[in-house]
Amino acid sequence: MKRGILLLALCFVSALYAQNGQINLTEEGLGKSFAKDVLIIKDLDCELSLEEVIAKDASEFYSPENDFPNLDFTSGQYWIKFSIQNNTDDSYFILETARPITNEVDFYQLRGSIIENSFKSGDAYHYSEKVIPHRKNLFPVSLDPGETKDYVVRAKSDGEVLTLPVKIYDKIGFFEGDYTSQFSFGFYYGLMSLVIIIYFFFFVMLKDKSFLYYIGYVFAQAVLQFSLDGFTYHHFFPSGGYLASHFVLFIAGITVIVLLKYVDSFLHLKERNPLMRKIFLGSGILVALATAMSFIPGALYEISYPVINGVSLISIVLSVVAIYRLRLTGREVDKYFTIAFTILIAGAVIFILGNFNIVGNSEIAMSALKISSALEVAILSISMSNKYRKLQKDKEEAQAIAMKSLEEQNALVEGMNVELEAQVKERTAEIEHQKEELAEINDEILSSIQYAERIQRAILPSDAHVKRLLPDSFVFYRPKDVVSGDFYFAEETITNDGKQLVVFAAVDCTGHGVPGAFMSIVGNNFLTQGITEDSVNSTGDALDFLNQGVSKALRQDKNTTDETVRDGMDISLCAYHKVKQKLFFSGAKNPVYIVRKSSSIEELGFEVQVEGKNPLKSEDEDIYLTEIKGDTHPIGAYIGDELKPFETNIIELRKGDMVYVFSDGYADQFGGPSGKKYKYKTFKKFLMKVSQLPMEEQKATLIAEYDRWKGDQEQIDDVLVMGIRVE
Repeated sequence: MKRGILLLALCFVSALYAQNGQINLTEEGLGKSFAKDVLIIKDLDCELSLEEVIAKDASEFYSPENDFPNLDFTSGQYWIKFSIQNNTDDSYFILETARPITNEVDFYQLRGSIIENSFKSGDAYHYSEKVIPHRKNLFPVSLDPGETKDYVVRAKSDGEVLTLPVKIYDKIGFFEGDYTSQFSFGFYYGLMSLVIIIYFFFFVMLKDKSFLYYIGYVFAQAVLQFSLDGFTYHHFFPSGGYLASHFVLFIAGITVIVLLKYVDSFLHLKERNPLMRKIFLGSGILVALATAMSFIPGALYEISYPVINGVSLISIVLSVVAIYRLRLTGREVDKYFTIAFTILIAGAVIFILGNFNIVGNSEIAMSALKISSALEVAILSISMSNKYRKLQKDKEEAQAIAMKSLEEQNALVEGMNVELEAQVKERTAEIEHQKEELAEINDEILSSIQYAERIQRAILPSDAHVKRLLPDSFVFYRPKDVVSGDFYFAEETITNDGKQLVVFAAVDCTGHGVPGAFMSIVGNNFLTQGITEDSVNSTGDALDFLNQGVSKALRQDKNTTDETVRDGMDISLCAYHKVKQKLFFSGAKNPVYIVRKSSSIEELGFEVQVEGKNPLKSEDEDIYLTEIKGDTHPIGAYIGDELKPFETNIIELRKGDMVYVFSDGYADQFGGPSGKKYKYKTFKKFLMKVSQLPMEEQKATLIAEYDRWKGDQEQIDDVLVMGIRVE
């Protein structure tokens, strides 16, 4: 009877302790959760202060039904009120509460209504603010044997699931358990790392995208678990705040997206089940949108927690549905792949249902995902090995087929090579014979060209002849080929009215090389005849005579129906009267330049129209270059054209004037830093620059400038420049 009364009294006292939130700490209770013995009050609007919580009556609190209470997705805060009576021989303990990813966990030690100690933890704070530097939310508890103290804990979440176990350890017991946890973590993350490394090399060798997606999924899953265990906050975001809070949702969304891509690629849904692939795509978009919502503070961020959990559950179920649907329709799906995803969905369902507080024990729910993902990865590795084996087998079969085909082709090629070798020998003999014939023909052509060059040199005035007629002069003459289409002319003549003139010209015939050389011979002959004709009394008459002669020689008469040659020449023809220092000039498309030193443009004295930049003034000295333009039509009319007469220009020269006639080869040469033409503007300025130098120095300077500009470029045309100084 007395024993029954004693048991009844003990039950009454225990119930009274629980109602008052007292934890009776014994040696047997160390390391366990005492959540059923504490008092909890909801503060969803975060309005209560610590003083108000302390003052509230125990009747306003409630006690959880189990030792691992799940308080669902919440953005509010919960207050835990309890006292601890130490019935052990130890004096120092460690209290653990809330998940490592909980935002704010504040711990208060009270003496009545006075706060003796307070500590902070949670990923909203800087890691250095933790009193015990550990990934978990840990707080020190000091109690002498038999002593009782009061405590309050405030736990606040930003929308994530809030769990509030209340575990109390002695110091040695905690670290022994922590060492065991570290070993399991090492095994789990080591397995994930090993899989990533091995299958990365498989991807490099095989270039199969499913291996890349598998690596991405394993990596994302490992990082997700790393974050849920509190390591991401500890090692990568120790400052807490935005990144520490938002990263878990972000990596959870990425994990699901990569998982869907992996399943799609492995099962070849694009070819085997296009409808299911579209559903996968839609699920991936929903997960991506929910993940994006998690970066927006406020209500969207808070609801993104349940949304991502819900969509993730749907996506994982879809993966399993796709696997079994293909198997039911007779499509081959690797059995290890099927088993792996069946295990994953079991663990994921328990984890996500735990988040929705459907599975009551939060510790079991948290462990389910890690265990299932580890088993899934291990089994999927076998599946991926099977795929590697199959790919290798397919590759070997393809290589065998290719080898057989190659052997057949080699036999065919060998037969063809024998036949081709005979043909090559025959063709080689023919080519050698043709080569010998071509060498003989080339020697004959080269000899003919060299002889033509001697002929052309013979019809050109010699240097001594030019110096006799024009003592203070120079000629820069450089053919592009062995023979040239440019030629210069210098002869003395007496007109019908008794004027003794020195006639000189720079002529540019159509083309260069051998064709141009033929034209130069024709032109030189008609120029020589023209200056001796009684009907020729001016430079204009001389060009008219040349024009008629060339047109007839080349059958360019408008009434001729025979085969014609569309060739001609551009020319600057001058007749110099030394006594009166007059220059008679006619041009067929080409001009003559007169460079004169003068104090002003008005003092130049030319009876020519001054327009634009003609005359052109030197930048440094009082030197002017005046361009006297010739007629716009060339020598040698085209079919159907009338032969147009040429004008004669009379220029009064002064002592020291420089007269320049030339072909277009100098100004049209490509070169310089940009490979562009030299151009007439540059040519004019350079002539003014060298005009005051002695004639041989002018020639040398012009040659050096041309070579400098041309550089490594090919010479594009024959070059001819004549310079005469008025004495």
